[in-house]
Amino acid sequence: MRLLVVADSTHSWPEGADGRYDLSVLVDRHRPGVLLSLGDFSTVHAAVMARSGAPLLAGVYGNHCTQDYMPQYGITDLVGDRQLPARHTTLEPPGRRAVTVLAVQGCVRYKSDIDDVLFTQEQYDAAIDPLPAADLVITHCPPAGINDAEDHAHLGIAALRRWVDRHRPRWLLHGHTYDNPTMSKHGSTTVLYIHGHAVLDLARV
Repeated sequence: MRLLVVADSTHSWPEGADGRYDLSVLVDRHRPGVLLSLGDFSTVHAAVMARSGAPLLAGVYGNHCTQDYMPQYGITDLVGDRQLPARHTTLEPPGRRAVTVLAVQGCVRYKSDIDDVLFTQEQYDAAIDPLPAADLVITHCPPAGINDAEDHAHLGIAALRRWVDRHRPRWLLHGHTYDNPTMSKHGSTTVLYIHGHAVLDLARV
């Protein structure tokens, strides 16, 4: 499955002749089955995704996503509820094999803001611990101890680390943090860090 994944920043997004962001350039060049957002975007960015021509748009919200912009722009919200930290679901690109997914949104609560998508470690525990195995993890925030940081805003999710160690998914995609290797391994799981955009062939990693 080929994915065009975007996360956190537009610094690497191509621009059209009019100076506006134009993801259709990447869609035309790479022919991804899915344009996948890992969050921290707005309605402006969602409109660019909607114009991309990708056959399927999907994603999770990041902690700075203050609006429910995905449904308005035809983007499948893989969690589907801003009050729910995580959900077990399926990613089904047209004409391609479905992949089981653990979708995780937001990040660990580090402030009292009620508009941002933030959860306590205990809320992540309750949501993630009971969920079954999946091939692919799509998360804004990484698991604890995997590409996270010590500052409160970029702590990893403890329950997600336990879930990954227990179920050993094939792939884990995340954004949110900074200056990580684009690809690493945690046991048998391939960890893919995205900041800006990346084109991924999951069968090859």
